[in-house]
Amino acid sequence: MVKCGNNGCGKEFEEGSKDECCFHPGSAVFHEGSKGWSCCKPRVLDFDDFLKIPGCATGSHKKAEPKPQSKPIVQSSTTNADYIAPPSTTKPHPSDKFTPKPMNNNNSSNNINNNNNSNNRSTPTLAQQFQKPPIEYVEENDAEDAVIAVGTRCCRNGCSTGIYKDNESRKEQCNYHPGEPVFHEGSKGWSCCKPKAAIFEEFLKIKGCKNGKHRFVPPPKDNNVVECRHDWYQSFDSVLMTIYAKAVDKDNSKIQFLDNKTVSVDLKLAGDKLFKKVYNLAGTINPETSKFDVLKTKIEFKLMKDPQESWSRLEIEEQELYRYQV
Repeated sequence: MVKCGNNGCGKEFEEGSKDECCFHPGSAVFHEGSKGWSCCKPRVLDFDDFLKIPGCATGSHKKAEPKPQSKPIVQSSTTNADYIAPPSTTKPHPSDKFTPKPMNNNNSSNNINNNNNSNNRSTPTLAQQFQKPPIEYVEENDAEDAVIAVGTRCCRNGCSTGIYKDNESRKEQCNYHPGEPVFHEGSKGWSCCKPKAAIFEEFLKIKGCKNGKHRFVPPPKDNNVVECRHDWYQSFDSVLMTIYAKAVDKDNSKIQFLDNKTVSVDLKLAGDKLFKKVYNLAGTINPETSKFDVLKTKIEFKLMKDPQESWSRLEIEEQELYRYQV
């Protein structure tokens, strides 16, 4: 059996089979929180619902073409480890003033000791009350008495091979992503692992980072609680974050800068929908100079860096960002 490479299909077929394929001939379109395909009109907000949009065209199955592997970079072994470069005689470029200055180890250790002593005497801050301790991931499986229809697909993120045939399908190995999709400045990946891709079709091919058992019955969802997509980029002195949420009720919503590393967002949306999230930032900000603006389709944050250092990720729980070729 071979997996079909058409967008929106993903079914397995035998080579030479004349089975009909229902797929999307267009490309994925993500715009201000809505998700869909360029070839048809349906738009959804949830990423799982996007993957369930039925194809708008029919044709023959197509074998997924493997991407050629890039050649490894061979480094020269003639480097002299004992070589010490002479001091540079060139003058610093004016832009070098933006380079972070090295920290004084003595001062930093003293500051750490002072902070530790003060923390022992202080009471928990508002941010510490909101901040959740790291939770170890525990895999949840289908109940033994669950009724599953033949042909039901595995609902785990990143799994495209799990199809329920009989009770033995529950024992098959599932390769999936326990995290959530992360889209940042054109880079697409999962919060649970480092690999990233630039093209959406390549993002769907990123191999799962965890092995377990298939799950065919999706977990129950609170219909009033929704997920809102966010994106961010940075300049020298600030981080610009956008939460894509339409028709926010300003009077009944609450946004707080709890401290220099925590932002609490509690939004009331149209149709009694709710979005709640506490962002535990990877860097530190100045809460007094940071600000936000609630617009019709989104909320824009300007988080002022303090100190002005480059961020490799937005939240402390995320993996370090880097570009990956699938």
